[in-house]
Parts: sequence; structure tokens; C-alpha cells
Amino acid sequence: MSGVSPVEMLVERPTLPGTEQVAVWWGYFDELASWTWDVEPGRPMTVHVYTPGDSVRLLLNGAEIPGGAATPERSMATFTVPYAPGELTAVAGRDGEEIGRTTLGTVGAPAALRLVSDVTDLTTSRDDLAHVLVEVTDSHGRLVPDATLEVTFRVDGAGELAAVGNGNPHNVDSFRQPRRHTWHGQALAILRPAKRPGRVNLTASSPGLRPAALTLAVGQQRTHSDRAQP
Repeated sequence: MSGVSPVEMLVERPTLPGTEQVAVWWGYFDELASWTWDVEPGRPMTVHVYTPGDSVRLLLNGAEIPGGAATPERSMATFTVPYAPGELTAVAGRDGEEIGRTTLGTVGAPAALRLVSDVTDLTTSRDDLAHVLVEVTDSHGRLVPDATLEVTFRVDGAGELAAVGNGNPHNVDSFRQPRRHTWHGQALAILRPAKRPGRVNLTASSPGLRPAALTLAVGQQRTHSDRAQP
């Protein structure tokens, strides 16, 4: 957050009755950038707002949370908010002026998959890779932030599936299998191009969801002599 974002907001995952989360030393909270929770309306939720500002206000569906603005300690302000579907907005300020705001909204049930590549094409170099983000979205295209679903990958054409992942430190499944469970609504597929030009096609599917497909062109690797001279 420091130097990058004026305000970020995360919500603690609900704990069992009579328990609470405590982060000490190098520990951290089990928290998520989500306002989509399977709890009864009115359930107290712990919200952490991170900011370099000197004040934070929370708005739930446009109404300010009772208690007014909070003063961050060590760049974090903590609120207890009765859960209600809708939009939760954090407004950070410094010296009486707003420096930023962020909003978490309640989303719908998983409906589809979405693929987003970090590159628009590849070359035949075996060191060239495409990292394709897989996202679980609702019917309006919004990320479902806590969806845990198995996604199956199929690759054909001028390339292969090099690896899969999801960032979950507790997931020890093979990186080389053509399937992966999402974590926080996301997973990753890594494509490696073939040694011949063409097109590589990736399809991701999960039971009950609309599948997603992506195609990348694979061009001839440029040799040293092909590169433009300065």
C-alpha cells in the first residue's frame, strides 16, 4: 500500500462463535477484499482499512457507519460492521482532505470463467511464456472473490500447457496436471509455445459455468540479425 495506494480495505473471514482472529509478530489476518459473505444479515464483520492518511470513514450502502471517522494506528483502522449486502466504501483523508476511497460490492453466484493473458502474442522461443489469469465471475462479469472451483484446461495448436497454479500455500497438487482449483476466485495457466509458428488455443471449463477460450498467435522467433539496429 505504502506509496502505491492511498487506501485499501480487507474484511476478516468470519470465525466460529466465541472465537476471534489475532495477528501477532509476523502473523497476519485471514482477510479478503470482499463484501460477499455467506452469513446472516446483521452479523458483525471486522473490517481493516489500510491507509497513510490520518482518518477513515466507512459508508454502507451510502450511510456512514455509526461512530464516525477512525484514526489509523500503524496505517490501519479497524471497524466492526453489521453485514448487509450492497456496497461498503472506505474514505481515507489527511488534514481534512479526502485522499482516496475504495468500494467492495456484494456479487452474485459463480456463472462464468474469464481468461486474461499478460501478453497478446508469442514467438517460437521456448523461453517465451504466456501467463493466463483465470477468473470466476458472476452473471455481470464481476469477480467472485471466494470461489473455490475446479477448472479444467485444454490446449491445442502451436503450444502446450507448461504449468498451472493458484497461489494457495496449502495446495500441493501437481503443477503439471491440466486442472486446478481456484483460490480467491482465481487460478493461473502458463502456456509455452511450440517450435513452429501458428496459433495456440486455451479453453478453460468448470461444471455449471460458462467456459472461456483464448487464442494467441505464435510468430517466428527473431534472430539477432532480424532485430532493428539502434
